Parts: sequence; C-alpha cells; structure tokens
Amino acid sequence: MRLDGRQLGPVYFVTDAGAPATVPDQVRAAVTAGVGIIQLRDKHASDAEFAKLAAALLCITRAAGAALIVNDRVDVAIEIEADGLHVGQGDGDIAAIRRRIGPDMILGLSVETLAQIGSIPPDSVDYLGVGPLRATATKPDAAEPFGLDGMARIIAATALPCVAIGGIKSGDAAAIRGIGAAGIAVVSAISREADMVRAARDLIAEWEAT
Repeated sequence: MRLDGRQLGPVYFVTDAGAPATVPDQVRAAVTAGVGIIQLRDKHASDAEFAKLAAALLCITRAAGAALIVNDRVDVAIEIEADGLHVGQGDGDIAAIRRRIGPDMILGLSVETLAQIGSIPPDSVDYLGVGPLRATATKPDAAEPFGLDGMARIIAATALPCVAIGGIKSGDAAAIRGIGAAGIAVVSAISREADMVRAARDLIAEWEAT
C-alpha cells in the first residue's frame, strides 16, 4: 500500500496490549519481518503512558523505514509527530481532525457500512480500515461482521485504499486481495504467535504470492 509517497507493503500491524510479548517487542518483530505500517492501539493507557510508548515506538519504526500510526489520540499524534493517525466513526468530525493534524500526516478512518463512505469529506482521508471481516476477541465492541461480500461492496464504492480488518488470519490473503483490498490489518495473527517474525513474514509472503 502506498501512503505518504511511500510503498509500505500489504501488512498493517495493530499492537496488542494484552499479548504475552511487550508492545515494543511486537513492533520490533513486525518491522524485522518487513511490515511497513504499525498502529499503536491501547484503549486503557493514560495519555501520558500512551505518549511515552508512542515516542519509543517511533524510534523503532523510523529506524526500519516503517510508518507509525496512532489510534484515536489526536493530541498524542501531533505531540510526537507521528506518521499518521487512525480514527473511528465516533471520534469526531473528520474535516476538523484533518485541519488539526495538517495536510502531511496520514489519516485513516474505520468504515463499517456503505453509508459511511458517502459521508467522508473530499481530500480528508488517506485510507480506510474496512471491517470487521469476522468477529474478533481483540475488539469486542466492533460492529457486526459482514464477511467478504460486504467488504467487497464497500471497497468497490471508494477510490481510497482499503485495508481489511477483523479476525484476519493466515490463508485469507488471496480472497481479500481478490476483492480489491490494498492490504490486511492484523493483531493476533502476529502478536499471539510464538514466532512473531515468522508469522509476519508468512503473511507478507502469502499476499505477494496471490
């Protein structure tokens, strides 16, 4: 997937605060494998804790040439000069968020329905996170899963790059690429594997083989 003028690859890793491995170790494993996009997500950390962790991760991702995306927390993304910000439908006015972060920061938006596509202001968002494909334990408050057919309808309705998310695992890449997705976003498919580097490499290789 190309964002901010960079080819960042097809696998987008979202960190897992509840995994056995620490978040920095998860990120090191992912970027070692060649993952180009890392999203820091932690709904329970304080802003101060989150900002400290984000700044530490930025050192890891920058050294690897990967992009660090901050989930939800606009102020933290601005403070640490993150590569990007990802927000959900309930996180505020997208045009206002774009004005706050400026034109150069990557901005991603979660989309769960066709109707949400039509409400996106022009030239505000760089990519969409489309899902959930399946139910997932890492985001219990996610919308009802809509499967490949529902995901395909949403992807077909926009020219924006779409990253599929929600219960994605090994073996899914061919079908997801076949409906026009630009990449896959995963959590436990990397974070809960004993060999995280190998798991991430296998996901990249699977996508590239399709």
